[in-house]
Amino acid sequence: MKLFIKLAWRSIWRNRRRSLITISSVLFAVLLAIFFYSMEKGSYERTIDNMVRFSTGYIQIQDVLFEDEPSMDHSMLVDDHINEILETFHEKIDFTVPRITHFVLAASDRNTRGALLMGIDPAAEARMNDISDRITSGSFVTINDRDVVVAEGLAEILRVSVGDTLVLLSQGYQGVSAAGLYHIRGIVNLHIPEMNNSAIYMALPEAQWFFAAEDRLTSLVIMPKNPKHTSQLAADIGSMTDPEWYRVLTYEDMLEDLLALMQFDIAGTMVLLAILYIVIGFGLFGTMLTMLLERKKEFAMMMALGMKRWQLAITCFFEAIIISLAGAFAGILMAIPFVVYFYHYPVKLGGNIADAMAGYGFEPILPLSADPWVFVSQALVILIMSILVGMYPVYSVFRLDMVKARQQ
Repeated sequence: MKLFIKLAWRSIWRNRRRSLITISSVLFAVLLAIFFYSMEKGSYERTIDNMVRFSTGYIQIQDVLFEDEPSMDHSMLVDDHINEILETFHEKIDFTVPRITHFVLAASDRNTRGALLMGIDPAAEARMNDISDRITSGSFVTINDRDVVVAEGLAEILRVSVGDTLVLLSQGYQGVSAAGLYHIRGIVNLHIPEMNNSAIYMALPEAQWFFAAEDRLTSLVIMPKNPKHTSQLAADIGSMTDPEWYRVLTYEDMLEDLLALMQFDIAGTMVLLAILYIVIGFGLFGTMLTMLLERKKEFAMMMALGMKRWQLAITCFFEAIIISLAGAFAGILMAIPFVVYFYHYPVKLGGNIADAMAGYGFEPILPLSADPWVFVSQALVILIMSILVGMYPVYSVFRLDMVKARQQ
């Protein structure tokens, strides 16, 4: 085997220009494929991460009716049974985040707007999404505060700032009217445009008092120590809860529409990458075809000197593999610095493109993913493609007519 690889390596570099052109075409194809795939994957990872950290969490326990009919009447009472279940899986659970989430009518002296009121435990919420570090003015609420923090986009819509007063109106538990005047303690800038235009944060005890829902929650967010075990942990917790009263959901259940849209978009990217690799595949095939036409007499001479057809076929096959993988690995090595840099320092968009992305609910940046699969997948694609292309010289060698080849 070592001899066949050595012969293939020498044959490749006998025509340096042709080999370098072929390797370069593969290199740039892999470089572009990695860049586009990493950008696509990075955008979705960032979007999902923002939604998980600022909205749904990885796992939620809810009342069985809340997902279909979100109202305070379908909030849940976190009793000893739920706490015992969570204690059973304490080794897999990092922390929990209690929440009351309900829609309210928020009014200033100038404007009125529907908003999403989130009653939170500030310490747990900060641990989940470092939201207190995103305060642009004022300060964040503490557990005993009666003030609120307003998202930056909503503050602009209502034309309010720190120190102003909001009127909040809603319907509380069992039809109780919920109304109150609340001072704005701080303004926070969220990374999800939809939430940035609607969110109001309030300390959990005050939110429970506002909705007349003492000791009740609309959801209990569970953050696993290892996010890869989210589905299994949710299934284990769900098996121990009463399905007539509680429902255990993962972020995939709660973001089903968003994930379906992402999968559809990924399919479009895969089509573009497939077209790119088809073009490169034909380039490799053309190189192999030219090599065979130029070296027919050489092949006939080698077989006349005693080389077996299968030995010659294996040598030609290794030539295709070496050329393809050399281009692939060179492309990967060139892509790694770019991907790592833009992973840590994503490109920030501006102008109409940024407004359009924000309108669709995406953060206006172009983050890249540093997932190793981004690089491995391209190497695998090139390997499969080179194996397919390498089968043609094998076929041609076994079909070679030695007499005609020596006469050419």
